[in-house]
Order: sequence, then C-alpha cells, then structure tokens
Amino acid sequence: MLSVYSFKEGLKESKLLGCVCSECDNMMLPPRMICNKCGSTTLTEHCFDGKGVIKTMTVVRVPLTRFQELSPYMVGIIKLDEGPMITGMILGEIDEVKIGDRVEAVYLDEGEGKVLAFKTV
Repeated sequence: MLSVYSFKEGLKESKLLGCVCSECDNMMLPPRMICNKCGSTTLTEHCFDGKGVIKTMTVVRVPLTRFQELSPYMVGIIKLDEGPMITGMILGEIDEVKIGDRVEAVYLDEGEGKVLAFKTV
C-alpha cells in the first residue's frame, strides 16, 4: 500500500517515490491512498526523475536546529517536469539562484535517513 512511509523509504534509497492514478493518469507526490483528482483508489507507485523548475523560493535565516550549520539556506517549491510540485531545500549561492532556474533532485544524508534537496543544472 502506498503511503508517506513509502516516500520516506524511497528517499533513503535516493528515489523520489510518488504514485499515478490508473483511472485518470494523475501523478501525485508524495504518494496518496486516494487520487486527489478523481477519487480512485487504484494507484500505482511511480519513481519521479526529480528534474524541474523553481516556481517560488525563500531564504531561511532562522533555521531548525538540525539545519543550523547550513544557515542561511533556500527552500522552494519545484514543479517537476512530470507535473507535480514538491517543496525542498535548494542548494547553491543565494545571490545566484532564481525563480525559473532548472534543478534536479539530490539527497542529503541526515542521520539514518535523507533529506530531499535540489541543485541547479
């Protein structure tokens, strides 16, 4: 069964796991149990390639404790080439990264898991 758990497990393997609806072809990220477009429960796992465009972003100057050493850092919403949008950390120089830049997913080690981030290409 698809769940946010499978999304987190996918990150551990450097995979961006979501799902696609078998009824309407709607792609969702992270995976859901019910299609948010047609309501179907016939969903299958899909591994996204992680490439897309920065739609919006902000600079975090007062970070969570676990990201103190990265501060300041950027977080943004990425529209993937395959359709869905997802939030992630954006790596790079603050003055050089801008909305509209092409990015690809990278996976940063954090304890026993990984954090989704994006770097410009």
